Amino acid sequence: MKGQWQVWFMIIMLGGVVALGFLIYPKTEDQRNSLLSKLGTTNHGNFIVPPASIKDLNLKSVDGQIWDFSDKKPKWRLIIAGDQECSDQCRELLYLTRQVHISLGKYSRRFERLYISLDQTMGAEVLEFLKLNHPFLKVIHGDEKEFESMLAKTSTPFYKQDIKTNRAYLVDQQGFAMMSYDLSHKGTEIIEDIEHLMKYSSQ
Repeated sequence: MKGQWQVWFMIIMLGGVVALGFLIYPKTEDQRNSLLSKLGTTNHGNFIVPPASIKDLNLKSVDGQIWDFSDKKPKWRLIIAGDQECSDQCRELLYLTRQVHISLGKYSRRFERLYISLDQTMGAEVLEFLKLNHPFLKVIHGDEKEFESMLAKTSTPFYKQDIKTNRAYLVDQQGFAMMSYDLSHKGTEIIEDIEHLMKYSSQ
């Protein structure tokens, strides 16, 4: 009899833990930030709620070949989306993320940066600039409407008050954009977030 009560007690305790997990699971960005704060975990990026999958985007490489996320090696990625010119703010963001990549040290091989040129083919001059200054940056092409639609129902839309935002999106190994950064973030803050995530990820 005593053994049976112990089994029932364990079942009740386990059920209580599962139920509590559903109750406290964060449903909004504010709730998630609050929970992370209580757990003693800090983050500096802006959460994308809900996370947005890049898997359905029709992407192509510079030479016109299909760039299929499912065929790529699982890595953490920072995606910067812009136009064919990559203006000053865009180039500042590329520089910031380049310094982040370099500073990741032992984690750098598990990380990749992507620049998505939306709707327009990049000119030879811009491609040469990227090749010289960002040799490990992957340049691909995508559709702006698709990218905008991907983020439209999240907490981080691509357009804010009809103005295109200039952000780097952190994408996990499964292809979900989960956090974003802009030029207000310091490189050390981005590095801290990425290293923390990589430390606890399986790959």
